[in-house]
Amino acid sequence: MSSLMKLVLLVSIVASLNACGPSVLYKAAYRGNNQEVLSLLASGKDINEKNRDGWTPLMIAAAEGHTDTVKLLLENGADANARNSHGRTSLMFASHYGFAQIAELLIKAGADVNAIPTDTQRTPALIAAAEKGHLDTAALLLRNGADIKATDSLGFDALFSAAIAGKKPMVELLLQEGANPNVRNAKGNTPLLLSIHEGFTDVALLLLSYGADPNLKSSMHDMDFTPLMVASMKGDVQVTRALISKGANVNDRAATGLFALDYAKRNNRAEIAQILIRAGAIEY
Repeated sequence: MSSLMKLVLLVSIVASLNACGPSVLYKAAYRGNNQEVLSLLASGKDINEKNRDGWTPLMIAAAEGHTDTVKLLLENGADANARNSHGRTSLMFASHYGFAQIAELLIKAGADVNAIPTDTQRTPALIAAAEKGHLDTAALLLRNGADIKATDSLGFDALFSAAIAGKKPMVELLLQEGANPNVRNAKGNTPLLLSIHEGFTDVALLLLSYGADPNLKSSMHDMDFTPLMVASMKGDVQVTRALISKGANVNDRAATGLFALDYAKRNNRAEIAQILIRAGAIEY
């Protein structure tokens, strides 16, 4: 290959990489440099151009929390529903980071609040906000029609995601908005059972106050534990008392053949064992 041909090939490769990589408009949006953004748009730059990962200037401005830049881009025709290579939108990024003002701008510009990514997690905007505890953003999404029953690829809805993350205020908001406290994920677990397992006593008590079933077992094959069994294992006295007061069956048996009392004894939970016995647990 001649030197000239090598040079031409090198120039072609560099040009291709530059075309796929961050553009000057993308970089300006990333920095929140509105004057530069305006100047580049005036020079004819494509406002919806994408980098190698499918990100647009609007997406990066939203993810970086540049409210004024997002507003500027939207006013000049940026696509509020553009998706990157994982199917994520600007609204999903704003929701994940809790940028409620940006989320509101995007929704007013027509962003789909119920869009589902195409990646393996498939986390919509409401779940993204819920699992991080971003109350204002979640409330905004709900007011604008976000589906409270939508789930990700693991079967977690917004309530489930908030519960296992220990986000009590978010859990309360979602329950007030009608979320089902007895929803099951893909593995057959409930928010109550897993919140107890994760040690979030306040969340578990809140779920019980909103009607979570104290006897609803995990539907996993050989691990059909009740919430009471999990509380007995974990040594959560407060939740154990609350479950019993809500009608938990102290003599329910797991597929292992064991009862809540057995799990309490095996884990040296003496106080819980006494609570269970006083509530009628049979000692076999």
